Amino acid sequence: MVFFIILFVLLLILAASSYNALQKLAQDVREKASNAQVAISKKLALINQLIDVVKNYQEGEQLIQLKVSQDTSAANLASSYQQSGTVLATVQGIAEKFPNLKANEQYHRLVDSIQQCEQNIQESREKYNHAVKEYNTKRLRIPTVFIARAMGFPEAPYLQFDVSGMNEITPLQDFKTDDGERLQQLFAGAGNKIADLATQAGKAGKGLVDKVKESQKDSSPTGDNSE
Repeated sequence: MVFFIILFVLLLILAASSYNALQKLAQDVREKASNAQVAISKKLALINQLIDVVKNYQEGEQLIQLKVSQDTSAANLASSYQQSGTVLATVQGIAEKFPNLKANEQYHRLVDSIQQCEQNIQESREKYNHAVKEYNTKRLRIPTVFIARAMGFPEAPYLQFDVSGMNEITPLQDFKTDDGERLQQLFAGAGNKIADLATQAGKAGKGLVDKVKESQKDSSPTGDNSE
């Protein structure tokens, strides 16, 4: 019985260690995802500013309706990014018809800022996917793979998108992991289990002692004392 108690405690220690490692890697994934969202949001805002600049040179239905959605929630992040590539290409195509616009300092400043944002986006995406790889690799290693899902750690999604709109995009899903509730439940249940095992071990030990005493009593010499 003592062996099973020790084994149970060792399993709890292993579960806690795996939980801490996964939680640390999951936080890194969420941080990198947030950085990618910020970079994309900044690019979308700059493109909409560029549209307003071009409107000063070309009023028309095409530009009036041309706006990039700035919804950078996890579900719409990749689609908003892909839309930005299409809109930017349209705006730059219109700008080609206006030499004065192409020479406009504000126009060039916005285009340069958008290009810098694009570089930041790609760097953020690479860092995010690297964090996802680290997390998913840890999650699939033995023995973590046997307990990861039960502790509330699903597989993290990679982020793949293409500004040209030619390739398939992968939406960045909401990545949610355990906030500690499952771990508390695990230890609460473990505490009760250990208590039960200890009680059973105590009863078994007491029974064993009683049997030993009874055996000693039965085997002790009996008879009258003689002078």
